[in-house]
Amino acid sequence: MPGLAMDHDPNLRSENSEIRSFLLFRNTTERAVDVYWVNYSSRFIHYTTLQAKAECMVNTYVTHPWVFKDKQSDERMHVRHQSVYLPEPWYTNFNSAGRLTRKEVNIHFPVRTLEENCLWRIVALLANKEENSLLELEIPRVLKQELAHRRKNKVRKK
Repeated sequence: MPGLAMDHDPNLRSENSEIRSFLLFRNTTERAVDVYWVNYSSRFIHYTTLQAKAECMVNTYVTHPWVFKDKQSDERMHVRHQSVYLPEPWYTNFNSAGRLTRKEVNIHFPVRTLEENCLWRIVALLANKEENSLLELEIPRVLKQELAHRRKNKVRKK
């Protein structure tokens, strides 16, 4: 698979390659989304970038996790309100005519509180500005602290 390792989650990894799964990843958002396969060493391997409303076909295995991140903010996107997608076996994907089909996997934004939505939007807007730009915002100190924390975590991941 193409790409380089970008992240690490020690509790998440691909296990075996026994039962195949045939998928169609669909980005339902208006943002570019990076698609990652989690390998056998728990590394996130960049597979592709899906532009807004784009889709791609993937052949994988049931025990191979997939993760999706907003390209701009690095926020985890969801599939069925979960931040990790585990494929289903190929034999569960038959249409009403009895023909094998790809499992359609819709990638969407996570459900967030209004506060979380606002904080992520501000992080995205300030992504290329200097650190002191947070101090200039006319918002409560607790929100400035939370923004600084989110920004620091985003920078550390790059």
